[in-house]
Amino acid sequence: IVLTGGPCAGKTTALVKVIEHFSDLGFKVFTIPEVPTLFSQAGMDYLTKNRKFFYEGEKATLEIQLMLEDKFMRMAQQLVEPSVIICDRGAMDISAYMDTDMWNSLTHSCNTSTQQLRDQRYDAVLHLVSAADGAEQFYTTTNNKKRTEGLELARELDKKVINAWTGHPHLRVINNHENFDNKINRVLKEIASVLGLPQPITE
Repeated sequence: IVLTGGPCAGKTTALVKVIEHFSDLGFKVFTIPEVPTLFSQAGMDYLTKNRKFFYEGEKATLEIQLMLEDKFMRMAQQLVEPSVIICDRGAMDISAYMDTDMWNSLTHSCNTSTQQLRDQRYDAVLHLVSAADGAEQFYTTTNNKKRTEGLELARELDKKVINAWTGHPHLRVINNHENFDNKINRVLKEIASVLGLPQPITE
């Protein structure tokens, strides 16, 4: 299951709640870290003007993303207890930050395609809408050193990420129309639905 969203959408908080909630229900919860953040911390510059460097960095980002997911899938398959793998962003998020030609070249070089990555790889995609769209008073860049987006850019990136995943059969867009606790609760309900858990989730 992919947990994605625009800047300042609540993913970090949601991940903590997901791990806690589904661990309590007897699931082994694996979380794939946000690979672009790992690369940024290691020295990758996604804002570089060097197109060849950018391409190689994005290709490496996609390769490591897919490798991590595949390795954890194999690990999960060895367990007796039920398990769930939550990806902090997924492969299609990468496409939101480049033009279509570069993305197509990149996926071809990795022996995959948009259809495989978007429609077939993940059981569900939950997109948390940025606080910049509907909860502006809570939008901040102070909780993430790598985040510099203003409100307009944050909204634009949010829409690009939604567009990248549009077409997935179980894409759920989780808006900011209610309070934040309700937003997180919606994430838990959507994951419970994917896992076939019938019980209601209460606050």
